[in-house]
Amino acid sequence: MREMRRSPDKGGVFMSAAPGHPGLDATWTSSAKHGVGTAMADTSRVWFTLSHGILNEIYFPRMDVANTRDAQLLIVSRDGQFWEEKRDLIHEVQYIHPDAPAYKLINTDPQGRFRITKRIVTWPEGDALLTHVRFEVLQGARSDYRVFFLLAPHIKNQGGHNNAALIDLRGRQAVMAWRGDAALCIGSTVPFVRRSVGFVGYSDGWTQLHGTRELIEYTEALDGNVALTAELDLTSDEQTLAVAFGGTREEAQFTAELALLHNYYHIEQDYIAGWSAYMDSLPGLVPHDHPHAHLQRVSAFVLKTHHGKLFPGGIIASLSIPWGNAAGDGNMGGYHLVWPRDMVEAAQAFLALGDITSARQSLFFLMATQQANGSWPQNFWLDGQPYWKGSQLDETAFPILLAYRLEQMDAMRTGEDLYPMVRRALAYICQTGPVTEQDRWEEDSGYSPSTLAITISALIVGAELARRRGDNDVAAYCEMLADYWQGRIDKWTFTEHGQVDPRFPCHYIRIHTQAPRSPDGRIDHGFVPIKNMPPGAPNLYPEEAVIDGGFLELVRYGLKAADDPHITQSVAAYDAILKQELPYGPLWHRYNHDGYGEQEDGSPFQGHGRGRLWPLLAGERGHYAIALGQSPEPYLAAMEGSASIGGLLPEQVWDSADIPERELFLGRPSGSAMPLVWAHAEYIKLVRSAMDGHVFELPELVHTRYIQRPHDARHSGMLFWQFNHKRLHWHAGDQLLRIAVPRPGVLVYTTDEWAHVLNAELHDAHVGMYYHDIALHGLTAVEFTFYWSTEQRWEGMNYRMERSEGVAPARSGCQ
Repeated sequence: MREMRRSPDKGGVFMSAAPGHPGLDATWTSSAKHGVGTAMADTSRVWFTLSHGILNEIYFPRMDVANTRDAQLLIVSRDGQFWEEKRDLIHEVQYIHPDAPAYKLINTDPQGRFRITKRIVTWPEGDALLTHVRFEVLQGARSDYRVFFLLAPHIKNQGGHNNAALIDLRGRQAVMAWRGDAALCIGSTVPFVRRSVGFVGYSDGWTQLHGTRELIEYTEALDGNVALTAELDLTSDEQTLAVAFGGTREEAQFTAELALLHNYYHIEQDYIAGWSAYMDSLPGLVPHDHPHAHLQRVSAFVLKTHHGKLFPGGIIASLSIPWGNAAGDGNMGGYHLVWPRDMVEAAQAFLALGDITSARQSLFFLMATQQANGSWPQNFWLDGQPYWKGSQLDETAFPILLAYRLEQMDAMRTGEDLYPMVRRALAYICQTGPVTEQDRWEEDSGYSPSTLAITISALIVGAELARRRGDNDVAAYCEMLADYWQGRIDKWTFTEHGQVDPRFPCHYIRIHTQAPRSPDGRIDHGFVPIKNMPPGAPNLYPEEAVIDGGFLELVRYGLKAADDPHITQSVAAYDAILKQELPYGPLWHRYNHDGYGEQEDGSPFQGHGRGRLWPLLAGERGHYAIALGQSPEPYLAAMEGSASIGGLLPEQVWDSADIPERELFLGRPSGSAMPLVWAHAEYIKLVRSAMDGHVFELPELVHTRYIQRPHDARHSGMLFWQFNHKRLHWHAGDQLLRIAVPRPGVLVYTTDEWAHVLNAELHDAHVGMYYHDIALHGLTAVEFTFYWSTEQRWEGMNYRMERSEGVAPARSGCQ
């Protein structure tokens, strides 16, 4: 039988061990955030998120380690009514200051009986979050109500196996939670009336108060899904609550006590001062009265809040977990991970704001996390440990573009050399391209227009960085490879037999999956496997039947003119098929048949669903409008219209009829990740591009090579053969065959069916590739093999290329 004793000071009942171990299975909370924040000072290692009028995840000591699910107030009336702050009240979110992510949350009873006002910041001097609470009674007396603070810990990204206990140390009350080497403590400037810990669903404060309106003071709940509860003393009109953190329980309690010794408003002022100083340093911000000022500033908050402290320069994708209410401990990563693509998009946005320091830090972070083979993982924790195991070629190319941009801005200091990172990344691209293991939607392998745009641009600017350092062999090789790929983008990814809509036969496809039957890369009626489809639904579609907007990157990064016929034809198809008009403007779906989104009935994505509208794609479409000489205002308005009540941009918005019981409303944020750093970065860059009158990220070097002077230094007659790109044929007009392999050796070949045998030592390109060039004029076939001199062995098989009769097939049905 559990020990029971009377509380000596409050008359409540203490029971030592809470029943119901281990509690219900833990889940995360809503990803539909209304606010995010952290102090600017590195001495504060706490980040927070808000939604539904309450605190959500609080992160410590790094922004990829969540330690809470949520924290809210529960209200019980004398006549037995029960209110849960996040579900039962009307919520309003205000920024305390226009230049700081400091929040005032106003939560009001729908019947007008009471109002709760909370001001939330983190303590710049330490690891604590402070909530200043004011409970106003609008009808009746204060004695008619009791108010409780409820916190659900998820220590170190896990809701299970947490511990909780009541602690009285040095005469002060506290409620603690801990797991391993991390702990949190809640405290108040006004002593709590009652405290309790319990197992979720059985003995936690919510279950008790919802069921009986009374709180039994359990003193400990160990190794389970636990919750902390404390009753506030309403004899005081206002009080400050602290949620403090430490490596031990003692550290967490000390930090809580120390923070609460300070006047809340002084802490708030310090918090705002830190942010205001940062915002004042950004020359790219528009004036406060500019029509795009609010979302631009909120976007700056989002970027800087997601920018690392313990790991300077690291930028995570989102302080959220998509469809968190349906996600358990198995989804510990959520979106609070580093994606190199999203990170460079954000770093470029920092540059658009004029924050060179943050962008520099991101480049150095990328230098420190680059893998031995020159690539970066698909995504990874801030300390560089991979999470998902895929490889995306554009995520290796993006850092090269950032490095080039920073060197162009003279942002590197004496002794800082970005080139070793660039050279390793170039080597990886040369060795593994042009086919990517995954496209930017992280699903399929093949020739992707967006991936090709980024990698070709990276090869060109990377070659320039090499040439500046006298590394001419690297420069020449990368330029030749880039020209070869650029000259075949349309062959690999443009169809004149589109199957999406008979009105649009000519368009770029989403991805051309490389198949053994088409080693030359030509679209050959292959099929694209579509992930995340419902059980039993078709999951293979012809390549010509799937379209996305990735081809717009060909314009953005200087490979195609905005008025190129293939681009304009694709834009017409893209807009007709994937655009949806909303009251505030147009948004786009990622691609047709997309399965990443809520299910048809609005239930959360659980491995399958239907993709919804992505606000960031309006930003991409807006950049194309600028390149075409059109106004970006409709696209800026669309992004602004999709933001949450706190100004945060979601990954997706709901595209169908309202489902109020699931909080899904047409054109409003869905249950996907919010805020999405990539979307906010896109908005910042679109504002900057609109101000400049041209696309901010356009690499002039690439644009000059392929648009302004397309015949300068082009290697249009060059073909590449590699083990991962085994061509079978060449055509009239092809002049030179470069056979390139990833290790040294001797090429043994014949051009006359072995009547004569030729040997050629492979040249070192100094990018992990070795090559030999063969002039094709007058030849009908080349057969070859390799002797690997270092290993003193033969390849063991022959390879063959033949001349195809006639010229390469021309496209007759499209411009």
